[in-house]
Amino acid sequence: MADIQKQFEKFHDNIRLANENRILKEKRDVLKNNLGDALKKNDDAPTVDKYLLQGSYAIHTGINPPNSDYDIDIGVVFDCTKEAFGALKLKNIVKEALDHSSRDPKLKNPCITIQYTKDGEDEYHVDMPVYVKRDDGKGYDLAWGKNSSSEDWLHSDPEGLVDEINGKYSDEDERAQFRRVVKYLKAWKGMKFTAFTIPSIGLTLSTWEMFAPDIDFYDNSKNDLAALKKTVARILSAFRWVAGVEGKSLYRLQICLPVSPRNDVFEKLTDQQMTELKDKMESLLDTLKYAENEERSEKACKELKKHLPDFPVPSTLETAKASVLSLNNTGSSS
Repeated sequence: MADIQKQFEKFHDNIRLANENRILKEKRDVLKNNLGDALKKNDDAPTVDKYLLQGSYAIHTGINPPNSDYDIDIGVVFDCTKEAFGALKLKNIVKEALDHSSRDPKLKNPCITIQYTKDGEDEYHVDMPVYVKRDDGKGYDLAWGKNSSSEDWLHSDPEGLVDEINGKYSDEDERAQFRRVVKYLKAWKGMKFTAFTIPSIGLTLSTWEMFAPDIDFYDNSKNDLAALKKTVARILSAFRWVAGVEGKSLYRLQICLPVSPRNDVFEKLTDQQMTELKDKMESLLDTLKYAENEERSEKACKELKKHLPDFPVPSTLETAKASVLSLNNTGSSS
C-alpha cells in the first residue's frame, strides 16, 4: 500500500481558502458598514440586531472555487418580528440600502445576492439572508421570496446549524480530518458536476452524518485516503431505490437539516440527478479503493487526479526515495 498522506495534505493546502479569507473579511466588513450607514438614513427601517457568519466560513470548510467566484454568506438579523414587516418589504429595504454604482443587489428566494466583478469577470458575491427575531427565541424567521407569489416567512436556525456541525467532533484531529474530507468532496463536486449543481450543504451534512475517521491515536498518524474511502462508502450505502425508468433504476439520498426547518437538503434535485450523483460517487469509490491497494505512489495519485482536480503526483524518483527511507526505518534493508 502506497503512503500518499503527504500528497493529500498538499492537495488540501492547494484547495483550502487561505489568504482569500482576509480579503473576503475586509469586503464583508465594508458591506456591513455600508448597510448600517444607509439604514440609519431610512426612518422606516428597523434596527440591525446582529450579523451572522454562515456557510463554509463558519464551519471552516471553504475551498477555492473552480470559477474563482468566491461566495460569502452573511445573515442580517433585525430587531423586529415578522408581524411588523412583510418579507418582501424588509428584503427590499435591505436591497435599496445596498444599491451602489459598484453593486447591483438581486432578490433571490432565500437571500439578497450582491455580485462583484473585476475586469468584466465575476470576482466574488455575497449572499445575505434577512432574518427577524422570533417571540419564542428559537432561531429566527427568514424572509423568503423574490416576488409576491413566493413571499413567505420560514422558521430557520442558522446559528444552531453551525453549532451542530462544529460541535459533533470534539477531538481536534478528528474534527480537522472531517473538515478536510468535506473539502475533498467539494473539490470533487466542482470537477465532476457542471450540468447541474450539487448543494455543498448536502455533501457537508452527508459527511457530517457518516464520517469515518482514520487516525492512529498512538502515533497521531492520519490516513485521509482511508477516511475519504470509508466515508464515501457509508454515504453510498444510504442511497435508496425509488423507481425504475426505461430499464434504469433511480436512487435518492435523503439528508435533512439537523435544525429547523429540517428539510431534505437534496429535495430540489431530480431522481435522475440524484442517481448521477450516486454513479459518480461509486466511480470515485472505485478509484479510492484502487489507490489504497496500489503500491506505487505515483500511479495511485495519477488515478486520484482523475477525480480530484490538480491532485499532486510524485515523481518516480520521489517514490523510490520514500520507499528506501521506509525500508531503512523498519530495518528491512539489513
